[in-house]
Amino acid sequence: MVKPEEILRSGPNQYICREGILKDLSTFVQTFRSPVAVTGFKSYKAFQNYTSFPSNVEVFQHDGYSTDQAIEEISQFANQADVIIGVGGGKILDTAKSVADKLGIEIITIPTVAGTCAAATPLSVIYDSNGSFTRVDYHFRTIHLTLVDPIFLLDSPIEYLKSGIGDSLAKWYEAEAIIRNSNRSDLSIMVKVGLDHASYIKDILLEDSNAAIEGMKSNTVTPSFTRVLEAIIPLAGTVGGYAGKYGRMSGAHAVHNGLSFIDETHRILHGQKVAYGILVQLLLEDRTEEVKELLPFYKSLTFPVNLQELNVAKEQEQAMKTVAAHAVKPEESLQLIKAFQEIDVIKSMQGLEKLSEVSLV
Repeated sequence: MVKPEEILRSGPNQYICREGILKDLSTFVQTFRSPVAVTGFKSYKAFQNYTSFPSNVEVFQHDGYSTDQAIEEISQFANQADVIIGVGGGKILDTAKSVADKLGIEIITIPTVAGTCAAATPLSVIYDSNGSFTRVDYHFRTIHLTLVDPIFLLDSPIEYLKSGIGDSLAKWYEAEAIIRNSNRSDLSIMVKVGLDHASYIKDILLEDSNAAIEGMKSNTVTPSFTRVLEAIIPLAGTVGGYAGKYGRMSGAHAVHNGLSFIDETHRILHGQKVAYGILVQLLLEDRTEEVKELLPFYKSLTFPVNLQELNVAKEQEQAMKTVAAHAVKPEESLQLIKAFQEIDVIKSMQGLEKLSEVSLV
């Protein structure tokens, strides 16, 4: 039986990245009878400050994680809808996609930040009410339409763009490690396409990220800004879409998921924790030189690079044990690289603490 994560998927059915495109939203929803928007509070305010929904759109504002309880509540509210419009960051969009999947209807995604590829991927990360990672759900339908408006995203918090850079950078390091350690010579050509996309994303981010951030600071849509937006949102989603299980999350996200069990990390953005996870993963594979190469880039973007900067916990030793214990679970994605032990993860985290202290002074 084919597992959901083994099914290859492309990006959204329709995708548009254009300055001012959100002001034409009514054009894209006019064929639907009962649209329902799922959005947050800050994201809805930002959206209203820029444009507005058509008059026939009902709005549900959700404040919290993409949980089973939230999905059930919103599904009941939207039980007569024929399309869901998700407007927000990753957690809101994952919630909206799950609602659409549960109701068996189309989903339109509008990212309000460039923090993840959630606006372009037919899956949702599910958490419990405390913000701890639970699972990943793969949806039956692809996204009907994704609208990316660079002008709108210029006013989003700059830390989310940095977070998106960290999350998307992981596409290369995680997919490459999975494929390299699979020791298979008969992989589909689509796996190579996914890996090529991951390499292209890495090149764009390492070359254009600083210029994109400068453009954002000056409130200017620059070519670098748009390239980074598209690397983070639609292109990043194609890595797992084309490479299937060989392009999914692995070590960096396993570390992120472990960090989600530390209360102090809940205020830290997803991509910042994933960026930390990349370095831990590289040290697990004894790729210290690559960590040293990445540290200046991290510093230029003010990425957290160790637990002290993440403010993870007063008791760092216990925090490391908590993260490591989750990261090495048999069902976690770190196993896609190798069956590491808890002590291996702890030693890598400790090694990163020492290495980043030396490299950043």
